[in-house]
Amino acid sequence: MVMSLKQLSLERNGKSVLNNISGELAGGKIIALLGPNGAGKSTLIQAMARLLACEGSIELQGKNIATYSSQLIAQKLAYLPQHSQLQFPLEVEEVLSLATLPFALTKLQQRQQVKQVISDWGIETLAHKDFRQLSGGEQQRCQIARTYLQLSNMKKAGRGCGLWLLDEPASSLDLQHQKQLQAVCHRAAAEGHCVVIVLHDLNQAMRLADEVWLLKDGELVAQGEAKEVMTEALINQVFNVSVRRIEDQGDHFFVFS
Repeated sequence: MVMSLKQLSLERNGKSVLNNISGELAGGKIIALLGPNGAGKSTLIQAMARLLACEGSIELQGKNIATYSSQLIAQKLAYLPQHSQLQFPLEVEEVLSLATLPFALTKLQQRQQVKQVISDWGIETLAHKDFRQLSGGEQQRCQIARTYLQLSNMKKAGRGCGLWLLDEPASSLDLQHQKQLQAVCHRAAAEGHCVVIVLHDLNQAMRLADEVWLLKDGELVAQGEAKEVMTEALINQVFNVSVRRIEDQGDHFFVFS
């Protein structure tokens, strides 16, 4: 098990933001967090990244996450926030190189990895640009590439064992790069990592996720296999909208009623 959550709760200004959330995150799985705005998705993923202190407990690879140093955390999970907060005048190549710092790599290995990820993500023309001057979509692509590079160094006995936390990574991406993101998420899971991704698109979640966690008002309404959890009744309950789920040659997709 990559991560285990036990009875996570958090209050802000007297309001419950997370309420008694428990669950297990297994390697080789893609888990989508779904819910309306304010449901607690970003708060939950920040708690998983140890950026928020909550009641309850989180175990990362069998140990309490509070016992890890910051460097060891960075060797076991990679986190992509909704918005980049980078304010320093760094070139894209330098931003990508940050992903290699937690690991015992030589300078040559670092350069080789950065060069490879630039090629893999098709961002050669951005490599020497000031990150702050990029468009929102370009910044998002570079940050996804950076966190994936970090994840790719997390291996145990030759197999992936890391946790990739993605908070609305597709929000600024065009269709081509959304497709690329989905392919890389599948690749990461196939390598043995666990991918947790916050999404708003029901159809994207149905295509991408092995498991879905439905949240509303800080509570975990349902969790399980995507096709079992994403029923018309539960989507109506959580999002307060009427939808129809249509099956076409084994695929399922949603349309508004």
